[in-house]
Amino acid sequence: MLNNTQRRGFAIPVALLVIMVLTIMVAGGFSLVSAERRSVADQKSQISAFRIAEQGLELFLVRRDSLMNGKPGYTKVPGAADSVRIPLSGGYADVTLTRLRAPRGNQAGLYVVRSKGVETAGAYAGTPQGVRTVAQYALWEPAPMQVLAGWTALSGLQKNGGAGTLGGIDLCGDSAAITGVMVDMNPGYEGKTVAVGNPPIDSIAPDSVEIDWNGIVNGNAIEATITIPGGSWPTAAMNAAWDDSTSTYYPIIRINGDYALPTSGKGMLIVTGSLTINGSTGWKGVILVGNNITSNGNNGVQGAVVSGLNEKLGIPVPISDANGTKQYNYNSCEVSRATTTMGALVTLRNTWVDNWVEY
Repeated sequence: MLNNTQRRGFAIPVALLVIMVLTIMVAGGFSLVSAERRSVADQKSQISAFRIAEQGLELFLVRRDSLMNGKPGYTKVPGAADSVRIPLSGGYADVTLTRLRAPRGNQAGLYVVRSKGVETAGAYAGTPQGVRTVAQYALWEPAPMQVLAGWTALSGLQKNGGAGTLGGIDLCGDSAAITGVMVDMNPGYEGKTVAVGNPPIDSIAPDSVEIDWNGIVNGNAIEATITIPGGSWPTAAMNAAWDDSTSTYYPIIRINGDYALPTSGKGMLIVTGSLTINGSTGWKGVILVGNNITSNGNNGVQGAVVSGLNEKLGIPVPISDANGTKQYNYNSCEVSRATTTMGALVTLRNTWVDNWVEY
């Protein structure tokens, strides 16, 4: 017979084994729950970062001026690169605008807008911040402008002398020919200077000219770079820009009242009164004049000219006079350059991506 005093127990080892197994199972359960919570938190962070990135992209496209104004190197027309951090609910978006192709003539500038959204609030402890990047291609499109002729004179045009050309054939070679001289039927056009275009001379009623002159004069529809009186004519800058064919200096200059053009220049010239051009002074871009133009000497314009716009406000305007040799010719590239600063970023369809690679 066995001696009970020599029998060895097994209950305690079994109990310890069960406790160990249960402990492992509980620890495994906690680990699975923790991993699941972390996985869900990561997904939530990614979705939140995606929301921030997309919100930052859309805000930049519609509010670039207010977001970038005052930052070093900011210009109305985007340069090589712009960048700004936009604080948003739950994080921030770092938005970068990068130029891929500069504007050239009638060809719009091509850019890519990237927005990196970073979630900074509500992240699960021990996890990195959620980051997501979206991007879209965009064009910088100049503001559209109705150009009817090389010179549209709503109060009529008197050309004294037969030398020169008043033309609607595009000197840029980029667009179809337009009318050389467009006038109101009464008093119309008088002169021996050759008008060329398609057709060379035509007539139009002032109300048919789609330029919001009242909004420009009384509502500041076009924001000027320089306003005179108050500001001063940028003589040195204008001279440098005129001599440099690669210059991008095309300001918008508004003159309240009558004015005599002091130097040759580029850009958009808005004169609420009458404009006098003497000697060999010339202009590249757009000229909008409320009253009449008196042009004396051997000078000209490349771009587009509209005079007598106060007729649209019901104000009688004297006939414009062109005395001497004139070269007033349509140039679509100069018109585009003069209106570029009034442009906007326009997104390209089917170019939005949410998998832009970041390094």
